[in-house]
Amino acid sequence: MSNENYFLEKLEKMLFLEIKKGSKINEYVFKDNIYLPVNSDKIVSKTKEGDDLSNIPVNFFIEGIFYALGADKNFKFNHVYKEIIKSIPNSVNYIKGKIFENIKNEKYEDGYILLKGLLEVEVTTDNLNKAFILIDGMRKNNIVFKEEIIKLIELGKEIKDYPQPYYYSALVSYEDKDFEKAHFNIKQYISLGGNVNEEVEVLKENLDIINSFDKGKELVYEEPKKALEVLLPLIDVLGDSAEIFYYIAVSYRILQNYEKAIYYLNEALSIDSNYVQVFNELGINYACLNDFETAIKYLRKVFEVTKSIEVCTNLIMCYINIKDFNQAKIHLDIAKKLDPEDEIVKELEETLG
Repeated sequence: MSNENYFLEKLEKMLFLEIKKGSKINEYVFKDNIYLPVNSDKIVSKTKEGDDLSNIPVNFFIEGIFYALGADKNFKFNHVYKEIIKSIPNSVNYIKGKIFENIKNEKYEDGYILLKGLLEVEVTTDNLNKAFILIDGMRKNNIVFKEEIIKLIELGKEIKDYPQPYYYSALVSYEDKDFEKAHFNIKQYISLGGNVNEEVEVLKENLDIINSFDKGKELVYEEPKKALEVLLPLIDVLGDSAEIFYYIAVSYRILQNYEKAIYYLNEALSIDSNYVQVFNELGINYACLNDFETAIKYLRKVFEVTKSIEVCTNLIMCYINIKDFNQAKIHLDIAKKLDPEDEIVKELEETLG
């Protein structure tokens, strides 16, 4: 269910009372027949108390209007509701009190809907700050509110030099593992003067580490020495991740330091014993050390899982080096079925005659 439908369902608890053309609320005169929302629970309560429903307090309508504005921003009477609110003195202050009351009583969703309604009338950083805090807590318990915080972020970014939406954008992007976007937003938040508390510091440090790791990975194949300068210090903070050891190992392999590469690959396997790329790298490194029997052991494991043409041709070359031409030809037949146009396959076919 989308967050819009979720909020629309909340409108079901509202009772819409018909107000005739020419009627008045305070100084506002209705130009057409219209339906005004009130909380049905309050009407029932008023009836039980024996009150006359013809004298419904204006505050009931104020609360109902803000609730409707928050629950359905496209409701057909919203433009009239906003005019009514503007004509009633202290209506905004009144609804702020009701929002506080709902939050105090842990009616967070009702409080947020009223706050959304308030934002339809008055977009201020103070109202947005409250909305961000409230919806951030709510979305941790209900995924439907993730869409809501994204909309709030978009609204907040329309206000010049307002840092808060960038912090929450960083949080959402971090959780989505879009670390580049998260890193950009947290820097924007800080540059706009956002409060750097402990939570912000932790998020920034994590993103700085991830950013360094990504840069290190990018350097591995072109500049492996520089990659190691970046990646090795990150073991202190990313040492529980097999991936950091894998990329360090690849860097050492490219630098032809195969023993060190194997050491770090084994470190990776001690963390994740099913890391297929690690088995492939072990096979390549042992082949580079002319230990083709061990290389075959690892490469066969990888090929069973991946059926990769690259792994298959590596296996063929290992079999050729130990003069097991029977297995070499068997795997050449497999490789030809996988990709008969592969250039290495064609070269191996010529080699094996």
